[in-house]
Amino acid sequence: MGEILHSIIFFIIAIGVLITFHEYGHFWVARKLGVTVLRFSIGFGPTIWSYTRKNSLTEFVIAAIPLGGYVKMLDESHDKVSEDLLPTAFNRQPLYKRSAIVAAGPLANFLLAAILYGLVFAIGTEGFRPIVGEIIEDSAAQKSGFMVGDELVAIDGRSTESWDQHHFHVLNMIVSQEAIEYEVLTNGLSRTLTVDFADFKQVDLQSESVESIIGMYPRVPLIQPIIGDVVSGYPAEAAGLLPGDKIIQINGQMIDDWKGLVAAVSQTEESMLVVTFLRGNETREVMIQPRTIVVDGNEYKQIGIKVNAEEQLRNSDLNVTVRSGPVEAVARGFETMWSTTALTVKMLLSLLQFNQSADAIGGPIAIAEFAGKAAQAGVSNYLTFLALLSISLGILNLLPIPVLDGGHLMFHVYEALMGSPPTERMLIWANQVGFALLIGLMGLAFYNDLSRIF
Repeated sequence: MGEILHSIIFFIIAIGVLITFHEYGHFWVARKLGVTVLRFSIGFGPTIWSYTRKNSLTEFVIAAIPLGGYVKMLDESHDKVSEDLLPTAFNRQPLYKRSAIVAAGPLANFLLAAILYGLVFAIGTEGFRPIVGEIIEDSAAQKSGFMVGDELVAIDGRSTESWDQHHFHVLNMIVSQEAIEYEVLTNGLSRTLTVDFADFKQVDLQSESVESIIGMYPRVPLIQPIIGDVVSGYPAEAAGLLPGDKIIQINGQMIDDWKGLVAAVSQTEESMLVVTFLRGNETREVMIQPRTIVVDGNEYKQIGIKVNAEEQLRNSDLNVTVRSGPVEAVARGFETMWSTTALTVKMLLSLLQFNQSADAIGGPIAIAEFAGKAAQAGVSNYLTFLALLSISLGILNLLPIPVLDGGHLMFHVYEALMGSPPTERMLIWANQVGFALLIGLMGLAFYNDLSRIF
């Protein structure tokens, strides 16, 4: 219950921040261009809180349903407008002003994403040193000449201090099926290697990582087989194992790392395990009967122990924290925003061409789950999550669907070409179609959310 509440809280924070920034984009540009704003609302439905400044026509509102917001401007098509306020009505503005006001919301989301990425780079990001630890046989990396131990110095001319530093740029190049140029150090000698994705098949980024696509993984520290936690009610607890105990043997087989420990336990055919471990400087031995579980039709054994991998990784000399100065952080923030936006657009086009599964579309439940996990992972992860979500919101609102900002801009293009706005009948029909499309998209998102749960 606590985890669900945690996710809901950080979901509301995320949605609140993104919607506020989006609507403020509309509000700020409208005010700057001399348009009267009647209401600035965060959320829909019944009003929870409202405020109107003295000598102002603008009412600021927080409403009960936090899944959107709106800026209501003075408009003769909806309001009775007094003679003195006619010049400030939205519908009386020239086309370029109306378009600027409509576009300001999505553009504010892209700006917010750049700011958030900049904050992430200023705070610092943790990762592994850019050293190759594993090359997959017959992979793109092997064919391009990479070797275990190579240190990545630069990616497409971008200085590289950690393995994931240019993650979105690399993803973008993969989806675009373009070449990536790496500068590497091999035993102190500089080499330039190129991975060309021109002939690659369409990749599925839902099931494949950058590493699996290229066939190259970073050097990571061995996770010692030291127990971080013992699961209540499992055999390890009954046998007396405790956090801090280091497993050194299973049935006489030496255990070097946590991966080997998991393999020795999960794949054993023995009904009883002789577990040898160190507690302090003392070697001890216990008998444990593992519990059998079934996952996707396959049987595995468990004894109920967990590892604190994060703590071990944090103390490794292969771990690195990369921080940028203010100017560099701002520049990298905008660059990453652009790369992520381009990648998201390409993924959307791939989805529309049925090259990607629609399972990738998530709704409020998925967003809340990701919000909770990102918040638990730390400030930088939560800010990165917000930036990604802000970009997605900006792109979604620019889609040429009536009722969205992109739909309004589409009507403005029609007006510019035809010399007059669409007729009322055309607008009613288009808005009905747009509303149906939006309901369908939301239905798919909710269906995917429920499918993941059940």
